[in-house]
Amino acid sequence: MNYRQKIQASIILFLIFVSFASYHKGTGSTAWIQYTSITIMFVFGLLFDVVFTNQSSFIFDPDADNWRRKTEAVSSN
Repeated sequence: MNYRQKIQASIILFLIFVSFASYHKGTGSTAWIQYTSITIMFVFGLLFDVVFTNQSSFIFDPDADNWRRKTEAVSSN
């Protein structure tokens, strides 16, 4: 994980704490649902960032000639 992802993870931990802290059965408040929704959005953002942004990530390129040039350049080295 890089520095930005560590910051995202710490924000997620903080939001989880806030989500649990805002829940109280007696008040009937729904603020915890709002915090949980924001937390889930951050979690999926971090998940997609970690899964799809590394050196082996797939980038769609519909032009077959670009793929041929890239594969030929790799195989010739």
